Amino acid sequence: MNNYDEYIKMINSVTNRTDYLYSKWAKNHSVSSYVSKIMYMLRAAGINKQKEIADIYGMPKQTVNTVIAALHKKGYIRLIPDEKDKRSKVIELTDEGIKYADSIVEPLLVCEKKVLEQMGQERVEIMIDTLTQYADLFEKLSI
Repeated sequence: MNNYDEYIKMINSVTNRTDYLYSKWAKNHSVSSYVSKIMYMLRAAGINKQKEIADIYGMPKQTVNTVIAALHKKGYIRLIPDEKDKRSKVIELTDEGIKYADSIVEPLLVCEKKVLEQMGQERVEIMIDTLTQYADLFEKLSI
């Protein structure tokens, strides 16, 4: 086995572990990982379209739709027709939705910031650059 075989195992192991830890974090905060991810996108990342959420997280569109419908039913979001694309709706958090999103997103951001502070700026910048390059090359070569 050459080094690349070992690197592939290690990369997959650490990315799967990270995904698992985010899911575990959500569960420990009494929310599904899908709700956590969607609230994160709406509140912290400013993403407000179902298709974008599904594409960025690689989530099935039907799953995103189901979660969005449940959040809408609870009064956490409004669905506003998109003037640019009549088939699409813009997702907007209600005042109650902002409170709910903040209860999920703020503790996660605090944890993430502590992790990055402990890693240090230089390592964080290297990590971002490296992961971006890996994703870009993987996308280019796998599609």
